[in-house]
Amino acid sequence: MNKVVLVTGGAKRIGKSICKKFHENGFSIICHYNSSDEEAENLKKELNSVRANSIETIKFDLNDYENYNSFCDSILKKYGKLDVLINNASSFFSTPVNEDNLSDWDDLINSNVKGPLIIVKYFADYLKKNLGTVINLSDAMIIRGMKDYSIYSIAKGGLETLTKSLAKELAPEIRVNAVAPGAILLPSDGSSSEETLISNIPLGRIGKEEDISSAVFYLSQNEYITGQILRVDGGRSLN
Repeated sequence: MNKVVLVTGGAKRIGKSICKKFHENGFSIICHYNSSDEEAENLKKELNSVRANSIETIKFDLNDYENYNSFCDSILKKYGKLDVLINNASSFFSTPVNEDNLSDWDDLINSNVKGPLIIVKYFADYLKKNLGTVINLSDAMIIRGMKDYSIYSIAKGGLETLTKSLAKELAPEIRVNAVAPGAILLPSDGSSSEETLISNIPLGRIGKEEDISSAVFYLSQNEYITGQILRVDGGRSLN
């Protein structure tokens, strides 16, 4: 039976690229999504046309804590096993000081820290059986501080700390690492031009989704890396 990977937030952008990367390497895919119904359906059709019955999609709101067990149970019903867990789903929005509220905290912390931990806890025994791996998606820029994104930065910082803690706790059966992408798209608020952004990247270009998915796949295959945060940002975090 093929190895199985679960990708949260897998229907578009980086998540979609991750699904396609693992699919082309023979994995069966479980693609979680929340509101991206059309993108999830299109991805399912695309990958199943290449290899029949090779991807399943599951819709779930990661803020719905009362139904996490049902969500995770539905994943196991698809294939009965799990080899790789990729926590990619993430809320991302600004929260300037004095403009945030409790719902902002809940949304950002839930999707970036609490959700990943709950999913890891549920699947830990299944991952242990297969000497599996967990890969979390962080953000390369949090180490520099992100103006107006304090709660998001706290959440991603928590995810990186969680990555290191779980790497110790779940070893040696399960490896836990994180990939921290740099700039993949221009800021939607127009706060930075492409020229300005590139001027701060030593490798001289904005990243591609494939740069991130390749790094994720690499960490899933290397059996002697755990507890590491791989910053894939063209060197931008050096500045």
